[in-house]
Amino acid sequence: MPLLSLRRRSAVMAGVVVVVVSAESVVITPYARRAAGQLAHAQLTWLLPAVAGEMVSMMMFARLQRHALGTGGLRVRLGSATATVFAGNAVGATLPGGSLLSLTYRTRRMRSWGASASQIGFAHAVTGVLSTIAFALLAGAGRVLAGDSSQLLWVAVQIGAICALTSAVLALLHHPAVLRRPVRAFFHLLRRLRRGVVEQTSADRLLDELAAMHPPARFWAWGLGLALFNWGGDFVCLLAACHAVGASPPLSTALFAYIAGMTAASALPLLPAGIGVLDAALIFTLHHGGVPVSAATAADLLFRTISPGLVSIAGWVLLVQQRRRPARPQRVRDSDDHARTVSATPDAAAEQAQ
Repeated sequence: MPLLSLRRRSAVMAGVVVVVVSAESVVITPYARRAAGQLAHAQLTWLLPAVAGEMVSMMMFARLQRHALGTGGLRVRLGSATATVFAGNAVGATLPGGSLLSLTYRTRRMRSWGASASQIGFAHAVTGVLSTIAFALLAGAGRVLAGDSSQLLWVAVQIGAICALTSAVLALLHHPAVLRRPVRAFFHLLRRLRRGVVEQTSADRLLDELAAMHPPARFWAWGLGLALFNWGGDFVCLLAACHAVGASPPLSTALFAYIAGMTAASALPLLPAGIGVLDAALIFTLHHGGVPVSAATAADLLFRTISPGLVSIAGWVLLVQQRRRPARPQRVRDSDDHARTVSATPDAAAEQAQ
């Protein structure tokens, strides 16, 4: 029954993707023909900064996850972290289920490195919080560039609310006695639902590990910088793609288009790479800012060829290599601050995709 349900969900997601892409193809076909001509005459000098920007973006996200895991004492090699980010992006961008499958894959890779449940949860939470704050700052920068400061207060309120909520959660985690009863109840319910098939991590141990994490202020500052470079590198890729096809939108217009596209994609996280909705938002916003539809379509096609196109190709190559090669051991700190070596077993590509 679970397998049947999984197949039904996959079929529904595949159907949604087909419908979205088909509808989008009908709408943009007349413009895509003209865009193809502009792509054929794309300026190669702009392709290098476009690809470089995307590579910087991926590297910064890998460093961000590595930085978050380091708080729990797990020392991950940068090469392993980078390969995992590329492979996770490939899984999320090419398979129905999108970001959920990517998150599942990265979680399993972290387990293979020897990360505990608390380290994995902390890394995902910190990555999400810092990325959200960085994205809000990017949106605020777009308002400033456009000369519109009316929404800056709302941006500041959003960032303040995220910071306040994060601080409250951290303060609560540092008093595990308050959480022991509800967390134990959750673990008990989880074991009953899964009939005992659950990771052998006690509620008390999980809370104690989380309470032991005390990231200093510099941890948050450095992590926010990495998140900003992650978003910034991706935006540079889009900006360079616009210039490559002959479109030269104002910086504020390109930034608004990027923010609109990423926001639309996040609204439907199960669509692989935000296919359809991201492209429509990107093209519409560029056109609204004065870019011809054919040029906006060409810029979108070039941008999407690099991200997720080239990134996904590289990711699947790395995913196959992970299956063939034994994973290199990572260094983990015990509670007594002594280091030990943990052997990592790579997950099979088929297993990650399920």
